[in-house]
Amino acid sequence: MDRKLSDIALESLTSRITGILPAQIRSCVEQLDEDQLWWRPNESSNSVGNLVLHVSGSLRHYLCRSLGGFEYERDRAGEFAERGPVTKQQLLATFDEMVSQAAATLDVFDTSRFTAATEEPSYYPYVFDQLIGVLAHLATHAGQIVFVTKMLKEGAVDEIWIKAHKTQR
Repeated sequence: MDRKLSDIALESLTSRITGILPAQIRSCVEQLDEDQLWWRPNESSNSVGNLVLHVSGSLRHYLCRSLGGFEYERDRAGEFAERGPVTKQQLLATFDEMVSQAAATLDVFDTSRFTAATEEPSYYPYVFDQLIGVLAHLATHAGQIVFVTKMLKEGAVDEIWIKAHKTQR
């Protein structure tokens, strides 16, 4: 069966943006208690809670709103300023809403849009570039969340990469 590269690219982006990486992040958040979610190694660093708020805000802005047409007013500074008491349940609800909107966006995404210009051409010239940027950003922060979780709770997320791939494929 001949498959178009654009279809394969969209499938790959979708599985990572809406499945594999969110599964890793969710696993970490579920392993941490409320204090650990908001722990910072220093004032210049972000907590897991901040990173979850940040990826939720970023994806809702650059993917769900920009490409999916969802209403969203971003408060980027607020994503980093939060110190709690956002509960684990509230944090996961915010995150899950973003994942749901991202899935809805990508489920109906037409790959002919890959070469279209974006609303921020100096940042992302083409929609495909924007999607790659969304994925890279999510992956970077997922890695930070996994690292902090491993620091705070030994053994909590052993083999998280393998488990996320097996359950999300």
